[in-house]
This record gives sequence, structure tokens and C-alpha cells, in this order.
Amino acid sequence: MKSFHELSSRAQLAVFAVLCALTIAAAWQLLLAPERIDLATRQAGLARVETDVAKASAVARELPAFEREIASLEQDLARTTASLPDEKDAQDVLRQLHALALASALDISSFTPKPMTARSVYSEWPIELGLDGGFHDLGRFFDRVADLGLLISVSNLHLTATTRPGARGAVTAVCTATTYVFRHDDVGPVRGKS
Repeated sequence: MKSFHELSSRAQLAVFAVLCALTIAAAWQLLLAPERIDLATRQAGLARVETDVAKASAVARELPAFEREIASLEQDLARTTASLPDEKDAQDVLRQLHALALASALDISSFTPKPMTARSVYSEWPIELGLDGGFHDLGRFFDRVADLGLLISVSNLHLTATTRPGARGAVTAVCTATTYVFRHDDVGPVRGKS
């Protein structure tokens, strides 16, 4: 085997070029390749962060609309719960129904509260109600009940015609007037209500 100095200049140049190429390849593998992999990893992480920032920015732009919707829903809840009493008060319900019956020219012949039935956020409180008077007066009474601030639904209506000498005719009505009571134990506090 010949020593490096004994080789022709062209062969020396070829050996030098091969050694340079091997040195560059080794430097690439040892120094630059890990940096390129790290750079690619960081660029992928940056792309994920930019995507997350874009999503967060979109949510942030919609936040005022969500806040307005929440405020509107809270107002609706406050209005709805205002028509539901916080506790059952037979005196108050009787007083309101008596005032409506009197204004409609009816007599309340019976008022029998029944046991409450619990629902998710409210309880149903049925009251059996007996009314005496004219048919049209009964219609006015139910119309006034519908306009009452207290939420009451009427069901199980039974009408019986009664005739009295000298009267133009009258009806006796028996129905179930169900009112609703708000349950605080399952629902958090409503903002704006104390």
C-alpha cells in the first residue's frame, strides 16, 4: 500500500474530497440532524399553539354574545320563578281565587288543597275547587285565572247544570286548579333575587 504522499495529486485530491464528504456527512448526522428534528418538533408545537390561540380567539369574540344570552336566560328564569311562589300558601291562593270569583260573579263552594307532587325544580300543588254561578261567568273566571300573575292550570273540569225557580240557569263546576311552587333545594340561587 502506498502512503498518501506517494499518490498522484489527482488521487490525493480524490481522497481529500472523500474525507471532506465523510466529515460533512458525520457533522450533519451529529450536529445538524438533531437540530432539524428539534426544529420540526418545535414548529409542530407552534402550529398546535397557533391553532389553540385561534380557537380561543374565536371563543373570546363570541363571549359577549354568550354573556348577553346568559343575562337574557337569567331574566327569563327570574320572570318564570316570579310566577311560582317560594312556598305553598293556601291563604294567598284562596284570597286570589276568591277575588277572581267575586269579580266574575261566582261563588266558591269548596276549596280543598291536595298533597303536593315533587318535580325536578318545582312542585305541583293541586287544589280541588268548586264554583257556582252562570256559564259565562265561569268563562270570565277562567279567563281571569289565565291572566293571573300566579301560574295556575285548570284540569278535570266537571259541569253540572242546576235550575232554580226564577233563575235564568246556573252551573256548578268542580275542577282541579293546580298551582306550582318553586323548589329551592335543587336549584342554585337566581341572580337578582334575594
